[in-house]
Amino acid sequence: MTISVEQLVQTLDKESEIYSEILELSRKKREAIRMQSIETLEKVVTEEQGLVVSLFKLEELREKVVDKIMRDEKIEFVENVTELAQMLKAEDRNRIMDSKNRLLVLVKNVADEARFNNKMLEDRLEIINLNIELLTRSEDESGRYDKSASNKDGERKNLFDVRV
Repeated sequence: MTISVEQLVQTLDKESEIYSEILELSRKKREAIRMQSIETLEKVVTEEQGLVVSLFKLEELREKVVDKIMRDEKIEFVENVTELAQMLKAEDRNRIMDSKNRLLVLVKNVADEARFNNKMLEDRLEIINLNIELLTRSEDESGRYDKSASNKDGERKNLFDVRV
């Protein structure tokens, strides 16, 4: 195996490690959302942002390594790592594809977890908005307050404006 192929495999494996960490953070994020812990959620998001920066750097490194392999193997153009691997020796192809496939599974798992967390956040926001709407509804709409909820001019006040 050439040094460049080994670097590509190492880069893909490092990306997999980072995605594993992101997946774990996504699970922590799910729990923070469920528990409505804003402080924990902020910490998790900050950690995720740091890992995303690392992923961008690894992506740049992977592009450079792929370019080097292409120059070494005199390959003019490939669309992706899979196509590149198909043009290499069986041993190199198998190592690259194993690392790539592990990475793809992790990326899919992270994406699924992110979709689930986004849905949970949307549901929580809907509940919050509904509660706010119920609390700010005027007495005409709710029918639960008497004249004490009116000011001198006869205007209705919402629940936040009424003195208890």
